[in-house]
Amino acid sequence: MRKTDIANKKIKPQTVVFGLLIFLIFYLAIIMISVYGFDADNKLTKKTVRFVPLPAATWGTNFISVSRLKMELGSVKMFYENQDFSDLGMRVDFTTADGKKRLKIKEKNILNKLIENKLIENEATKRGLAINPEDISQEVSRKMQEYGSEEYLKDNLAKLYGWRLSDFEENIVKPDMYKEKLFANLLETDKKSFEAKDKISAALNELNNGKSFEETAEKYSDGESAQDGGKLGWFRSNQMLPEIVETVFALKKGERSKIIESSLGYHIIEMEDRDIENNEDIVQIKQIFVRSLDFSEWLAEYEKNFDIHIFLKDFYWNKDAGTVEFKNDDLKNFEENLDKNSPDDISILF
Repeated sequence: MRKTDIANKKIKPQTVVFGLLIFLIFYLAIIMISVYGFDADNKLTKKTVRFVPLPAATWGTNFISVSRLKMELGSVKMFYENQDFSDLGMRVDFTTADGKKRLKIKEKNILNKLIENKLIENEATKRGLAINPEDISQEVSRKMQEYGSEEYLKDNLAKLYGWRLSDFEENIVKPDMYKEKLFANLLETDKKSFEAKDKISAALNELNNGKSFEETAEKYSDGESAQDGGKLGWFRSNQMLPEIVETVFALKKGERSKIIESSLGYHIIEMEDRDIENNEDIVQIKQIFVRSLDFSEWLAEYEKNFDIHIFLKDFYWNKDAGTVEFKNDDLKNFEENLDKNSPDDISILF
């Protein structure tokens, strides 16, 4: 055979590229079938989804990737498995049949949280409530002070979750900041919040004009204590909302607070009595409470506005409830009876 004939039979570059493209398409098809059809979580699929952003859930131009979901799930699993709960008479075991179901419940909850965080961020951004890197850095510094030091925080993040500080910023700090900003904005703009402010102001005005606390509580206060003149009984500081503790414990017997705003609404507190029990201050109080906007209730309603497509085989988006739910009745029943099914497993508690 002549050299010219051999040269003519060399494989063309276009053929190589086409062959690689066919192989890549076939490979990705196998990975997608494994992930979506069989919930495969082996080394091959883990490596692939790390570089190929397969969606776990999508809506509009938004999506939650399979890799993000699996990474979060891995961190939660690591948190439980790297600790010894035997002193509490509790255990964690995700390898049994029931343990795998408990882990699947964790996965569902994480997917719900990731969707929730993205919806909150989108709505906050839509309202012009931006968070810049400097804001995040300042909040991280504040968290470090809470935990003692940067090294202590970093060591615990790595040990408990396998996280770096950047993971902590992305998974905890940033979502919390968007949530706080959006809630504050809603309180300033929501009709229910305005109505609550007017109602608690009217209650304070009647108190200032001489009406008794009991009568005013019965007229204005939300909750069961209204029927008892606002009486709540005795409390320690750790039994109260953080937002009201300092003001309440500064009151003297017979004194009444101004309007106090908390995450639940608005409060007017009257000190009935004070005492010391086991070297700890305790207080007996009455309250006029007006419920304001509840962020959890607002979010639950807000989530019902979205059509979210979930690709994973075990889950679907229940638009009527605004939440991710199980397709499988066995998993649904297991979750509904979780306390009964897993009495000694601490992972069901938090």
